[in-house]
Formats: sequence, C-alpha cells, structure tokens
Amino acid sequence: MSYYRDLREYLAKLDESGGLRRIAAAVDKDRELHPLVKWQYRGLEESQRGGFLFEQVVDRKGTVYRGKVASSVIAPNRKIYALAMGCRVEELHERWTHALSNLIAPKQVSTGPVKEEIHKGNSLLAHGGLHEFPIPFATNGWEAFPRITAGCFFTRDPETRVQNVGMYNGIILGPLRTNTRTARHLRAHWNKYRQKGLPLPVAIVIGGQPVISIVAATDVPHGTCEMDVAGGLIGEPIELVRCETVDLEVPATAEVVIEGEIPTDRMDMDGPSGENRGHVMPGGIVHAFEVKCITHRRNPIWHDVICQLPPSESSVMRSVNCEGRVLSVLRLHGIPHVKDVAFHDCGSARHLGVIRFHNFEGAPVPNAEVWQALYTVAGVDQSWPKIMIAVDEDIDPRDLESVFWAACNRFQPHRDLKVLQGRSAGLDDSVGPRDLPHTARLYPPSMAGPQGASLMLMDATRKWPYPPVSLPRRDYMDHARELWNKLGLPELKPREPWHGVSLGHWHENEAQLVRLWEEGREEEAARILLDRKPPAGKLERD
Repeated sequence: MSYYRDLREYLAKLDESGGLRRIAAAVDKDRELHPLVKWQYRGLEESQRGGFLFEQVVDRKGTVYRGKVASSVIAPNRKIYALAMGCRVEELHERWTHALSNLIAPKQVSTGPVKEEIHKGNSLLAHGGLHEFPIPFATNGWEAFPRITAGCFFTRDPETRVQNVGMYNGIILGPLRTNTRTARHLRAHWNKYRQKGLPLPVAIVIGGQPVISIVAATDVPHGTCEMDVAGGLIGEPIELVRCETVDLEVPATAEVVIEGEIPTDRMDMDGPSGENRGHVMPGGIVHAFEVKCITHRRNPIWHDVICQLPPSESSVMRSVNCEGRVLSVLRLHGIPHVKDVAFHDCGSARHLGVIRFHNFEGAPVPNAEVWQALYTVAGVDQSWPKIMIAVDEDIDPRDLESVFWAACNRFQPHRDLKVLQGRSAGLDDSVGPRDLPHTARLYPPSMAGPQGASLMLMDATRKWPYPPVSLPRRDYMDHARELWNKLGLPELKPREPWHGVSLGHWHENEAQLVRLWEEGREEEAARILLDRKPPAGKLERD
C-alpha cells in the first residue's frame, strides 16, 4: 500500500482507527482550543491521547472561519506516530536507521491541490492574508499573539542548491507579517544570503503529508535534504511543486503554503513564547518574515502542533527521531552490546536519554564498551543530550522508576559519572538568567573558558555479579498472571523487571534450600539451615 497522499487521507485513517476526536461544536481558537487539547497531556495516560479535528472554529470576536484545525494529530502517542509513519511501533527505529542511509529524492510535478487558490500581487489580500486562517494561540495567558506552531520552513542553500526543511514557530503580527526564531540549518542559509546582501527566500508549508512534519520537527544531518529522508521513510518520492514567487519547491498536496522572505539586514523583537523546555521565554531577538504569496486548498485544514511543557506532541516526534539517530550511530560504530535507546518526554525528548545493553549469558557489560557508547552519543550533537544513562538488559529504559532504581543500586558517583563541558546551551534556563546578554549566558562570569552548558554521562550498569532481583521467579509470575486474568482483574501492563532473575551472585547452598521447599521437603530445608553456623567470632550481622 502506498503512503498517504495528503493530510486529509491520513486524518480519515486516523479517524477509522479511533484515534481522532471530531469536535463539531464551535470552539474559540483564541481562548479555548489549545487549553482543551493540552488537557490530554496533563490528565490522560499516553495511550489515551489522540488527535483533534475542530470542524467549526471561531475567534474571540465571533468570526467564523471556513477552514478546520487539526491539532495533535501526528504524535500524541507512539502508536499514532507509527500510524503517521505508515508502520508498526516496533518498526519505528528501524525505519529511521534505514531511511538515513537509503534516501529517496523527491519528484517534481507541474501542479497540485495546494494551487487550488493562489493569492499574490493585487489579490494577495483578497481574503485577508494570514488572517484568512484560524491560527490558534499556543500558550494562553502568557502569549500575546496567535502562533504558527507546525510551520515547515523550506529554504535553499545558495551554494549547493540543497533544500532544507525545519519546523519553526512564529507569531502573527499582521495580514502579511509574521516572524520566526530560527536555528541551525536555516540560520546557516540566512548567513549565506546575508553575505550576498540578499533576503532569504522562504516557503512555510502547513499541513503536508504527515511524514513532512515528522522530518521537519526532527534532526537530520546538515547537508541532507529532509525531503530525501522523508522519501526514504515512506519508500517513495515526495511530490513537489514550484512556488509562485520564490525559488523553492514545496509539497504539492499541502493545505497551505506561505511564500515570502526573511530580511538579512535587520532583526525583530519577539513577543513572549512558550517553549519545549517547559518555560515561557520572554521576548528575544528573532527574524522577520514578510509574506509575498499564499497558495492553499479550498477550505484548508490548518495544522497545529502541541508543544511547550513536555510531555507534548513535539516531544514524541523528537524522541523517536533521537532514538533512531543515536541507535544508528552506535551501530555504525559497531558496539555489539547495545540493545536499544530511549529518550524521555521530561527532558523535552532530547536531553534525558538511556542506553540499554545486552548482558550476553548474564555477564556484566565490558566497562570500556559502556563508556565507548556514552562518549559516542556525546558526539552526535552539540546541544543534546544533557544526561545520558547506561543500564543493563533487565532495566526498561522507558521506565524512569526502573532506570533510577538501577542508578541507586549499580552506580557510584565518584566512579561512574563523567561531566563534559563546552556544550551548546540552547533554551536551557539553568545556564543563566534570561535577562543576561546572550554571550553572558553562554560564558557565565564564573567560567573562564568553556560554555556554561554541560553533559552528564552515567554508567548505571552492573560491574560484577549481583544477587537475584527480589521478585518472584518468572514461573510463579506467569502462573499468577493466568490467575489474574481468570479473576477478571484490570488489564496488566508489566514494568521491567516484572520477575526475579539471577544476576550471577546466587550460591548453590541458597538454591538448595529453595529446591527442597519446592519439593515439599521443608523440614529437611529447615534442618540444613539450622545446622549452619556463623563463622567464628561473628555474633552480629554485617
């Protein structure tokens, strides 16, 4: 089966799967929409989260919009993220590692549904420019303007001609005016155009095929076109169509494309902005964006992403990508014991990660291999992770209770902890106060040399044989689960470790007592134990 042709086909599939909540009642995009959707991230288990399609959208003044708003439809949980990718959850990491080495270039077509309406030149303001669309507020009560949250910004390197796509946000400051806080690859393109004394051509794509939002919101190696990766993820080329006023190609089946340019001779001041690290950023210097043309489908669906305080939709998208990318790098380095990788929502999906290792034949992982893996992850990116923890096979890397149980029992700070300085700070408020100049936040007065951000590496694996995990043995737990189900008790969701297992330190004399009891020879077991005497001089417990 081929991939979804557009966002609408995907939404139909999401609806069919039971993962879409259609809201027919009128909802105020300025005061109600984001708070309503955000509640599922603060009040529901991950498996209960879903997408929302608002079919009647109004604003605080009572304006009724002809389009709809699709919010939280790509990645409210991993199951729906997998649906958006067109695969099963257990295939996600393999999809990413395969796509990064098996790119499929896009295919250019002459036209597409995104050209159903074209507003440029004298007709640019015919429907109100940006005010035509039901663009919601994102962090109600803390932000002052509606915000584009799912904008996929297309730009082109003027030297290599390779396009880049990144998901950035921007506030609406007028019918033809918005802004954006750029970073990394788009910023590199902006700098090259600034050296030429030219504005940077940009196309903001809203509501493309789900895979386009997925690649735009995640990290792709510099110099690689995200549309090539998107093609690799779905196994077929993305269809692109030429823009009307800028030298760019954009998805032919997108809902909305906003063409324009970012000036390179000036910057703007931003309004307050809720960010994915979980705090509101007060103001800041950002890029202006001036609209030159808008093309869209009839009755377009405005795509909106839930971000800000994790867990969020954007944190799910980032975490799966980070896991796939790190796993790919570790495999490329040929580290045999690595089993899987997990990144956690509470670290805004990039900043708290866990590597799980195989324990072949129950033996501890070679210490040199643990540190090889941890240091390799440190080289994947300059800005993430902030904390990386190594654990054994019996620890579930997605369950932080399990991870920190290992940290409390298999980790010694003086021996198993390394801190690397000189990292990029990004949006991390722990680096320094927001009202300090940018350079002061990167180079705090107390730091003479490296940047103020750092990375902590933790080896929470076993270094030698340990006693068994203090849970009933697996055969007992399996039997008890059968009984649980017969009694009609609530559905179980096992957390690792969910049964006891030998970790190497289990003496035969203890095993003998257990066997005797299981064979019904408890009196013999008691006699053997009573016959054992403490070593000479031992009158107290160690």
